[in-house]
Amino acid sequence: MSRAKNRPPRLEPTASVAPEAPPPSREARLERAKVAGAGAAGPGPTELRRLLDRMVANDRRALGELAPMPHLTADEAWSAVTATYGADPAAPAIDAARTLEAVRQAATRIHAVGASGGRIAVATARPASLLTLHMAWSRLAAAVGAEVLDLVDFGPIRADGRTPRWLRWIGGVAVVSDRHALCETADGEAAREWIFAVPRPALVVADGPFAEVAWENGIEVVALAGLDRPGLAVAAAREGRGLVVPMRTDRPARAYRPVEELIDDASVGSHADLEATGSGLGDEL
Repeated sequence: MSRAKNRPPRLEPTASVAPEAPPPSREARLERAKVAGAGAAGPGPTELRRLLDRMVANDRRALGELAPMPHLTADEAWSAVTATYGADPAAPAIDAARTLEAVRQAATRIHAVGASGGRIAVATARPASLLTLHMAWSRLAAAVGAEVLDLVDFGPIRADGRTPRWLRWIGGVAVVSDRHALCETADGEAAREWIFAVPRPALVVADGPFAEVAWENGIEVVALAGLDRPGLAVAAAREGRGLVVPMRTDRPARAYRPVEELIDDASVGSHADLEATGSGLGDEL
């Protein structure tokens, strides 16, 4: 008994608790969702080189809705693609950090247009992927005081060789519809009807042919574009106007949540700025 009393108490082994891993960064989430990054399948090295070679040759299929670019060289095209996407001939990938930085620049530009009460038009050619993302741009524009174009149905029109089609606005975003479903559009027919239908905006936020047609009409454009459609990156670099947000545009809508969060952060910040300004004015009065 005495020997048992002198023993030290038996201690149960404590389970080791692993430190909680920090949440993934937005860059990592975009790469995981294959919106950007080396794992995002897109044009391979040979495909991208041929695409840029066709642009240099002013091939209409490579230019999309953009006008021919006189005296464009392959070196000039590659320089624009590398500056915008971070891609080069050996590694045709989109740098996720560039994607997020371009989103910040676009939000800053939307703030500036909104501060002057300017008109902003938003449109998407790929509603199955980008509608919710473009609705975030529309919310930001409205939050900072811009006039966001939101019209009634326009049509019937012809789009992609099919009729009847209509332009329909959802949450301030123009899309093509057959009045039963939302339709992807690949050519410029609907985009040209859209430019005709809307009052001229100070800024367009769009993708695909909507972005290209607006740019060709001399309107400032924030364009969402992947490496499969690099024409606006080259055109913007040549002319010194417009901004390309580099990203794949055919991923599931949920893949773009990191970008939507960044846009919504900019919207919340604008409300905070307005409230602070209002509070200060009240104190002075």
